[in-house]
Parts: sequence; structure tokens; C-alpha cells
Amino acid sequence: MIQARHLTKVYGKGSIEIRALNGIDLNVEKGEFVAIQGPSGCGKSTLLNLVGCLEKPTSGNIVIDNIDIARLGDEELAKIRRDKIGFVFQSYNLIPTLDALENVMLPMMFAGKNNNKISKRAAMLLEMMGMQERMKHKSSELSGGEQQRVAVARALSNDPLLIIGDEPTGNLDSKTGAAVMRILVELNKEGRTVVVVTHDPAVANIAHRVMQIKDGQFTNEQSVQEGQE
Repeated sequence: MIQARHLTKVYGKGSIEIRALNGIDLNVEKGEFVAIQGPSGCGKSTLLNLVGCLEKPTSGNIVIDNIDIARLGDEELAKIRRDKIGFVFQSYNLIPTLDALENVMLPMMFAGKNNNKISKRAAMLLEMMGMQERMKHKSSELSGGEQQRVAVARALSNDPLLIIGDEPTGNLDSKTGAAVMRILVELNKEGRTVVVVTHDPAVANIAHRVMQIKDGQFTNEQSVQEGQE
């Protein structure tokens, strides 16, 4: 699903140059659940941004589902993000003026899908997340755990092959975080590839592999399991 070779990402120039990634390699097979850990500022989120087509590398190549995304223009990258990748962020990133149903519908609207089908699918996804009673509530009326469930439903709206999470349990209590991760495990069991950046050891324990990153380089890799209930 993901093949990254010799990735570098440099911010700034000259004396203020910051090398966030320093020739990093990454392989993720289809159907894997991979957790990436490391201290703050080590390059974790930068790597996710590159893999998620949110940024372009300074040098190196990234292949997502057999497509070399490092060579694509902005419009083509947006199409890859829309069609192949679902994002779950620590800060939820819901649009506050929209209710839960509308937030989940939005990516499908951007994809130009049929309006009637959009509403039905969004409702189905929210029901799957246990949010059937909260569909018409705006984000300010939802708890952190509820907002993250809406964010997961939104990430699934266009049926992506790859789900990317940047500290998806970071703002949640342990019980709510565990519930969100159970959802991601079930999605992984259905065949979706999941890559998460996390400080949470409980999240790392449910991944197939845990990769440690420091100073823009992977320093260690550990196979955890073949999946866990």
C-alpha cells in the first residue's frame, strides 16, 4: 500500500533550515496496522503529511497503491486524498457550523456523488459509530469522544483503502480512546490499511508493527502481533 524511499523534508533555508525527515524509508503492506512512535519534533506528523498527500517531499519517492504521488500536481494529489485516504486527527477538524451528518456528507459532496445516496451513506456510517441519536448536533454540542466518532465516520465516507490517524486518541480519556481504537481495529480487519502516529502505548499494542522514529529516521521496528481483539 505504501512504499517510501529516501524521503527528506526540509523547512526553511540557510541558517534556519530544519530537516524534519532525513532519508527515511517506509513499507506498509495492504491490510497492515502500523503504529509510529517517537518524541515530539521527531518527524512523525511530517511523515504522515507526506504519506497522506498533504505535503510534498523535498526529495525521495512515495508510492501509494501503485501511484507515485511525489510526481503529482496539487489537483491530482487532492483526488488521491479524496478517493484513497481517510484522515483522523487529534483535533477532530470538524466544521463547527455543520451538524454531524453534514460533516460526514461533505467529502462525498466534493467527490460529486448523488445527493440522496450521500445522505443515506452518511447516516449509515454514523449509525455504525453509535451516533444515530446525535446526527443533527453540531460539534460544540458533542463530547470529545462523539466528535472523534464523527471524524472516523467522515474518514470512511468515500470508502478509502488507507486510514491515517495523527494521535487519534490524544484528546480522549482512556475509555473513550479504547472505543475509538476498537473501531479502527474492526476497520483494519475488514481489509483497510491503518497507519497511526501515537504516544499511547495502548494504541501501539493493537498494531501489527510499531516503528520508532527519532531525528527524522526510523531507529527501531517491532512486530507486535497478527492482530488482537
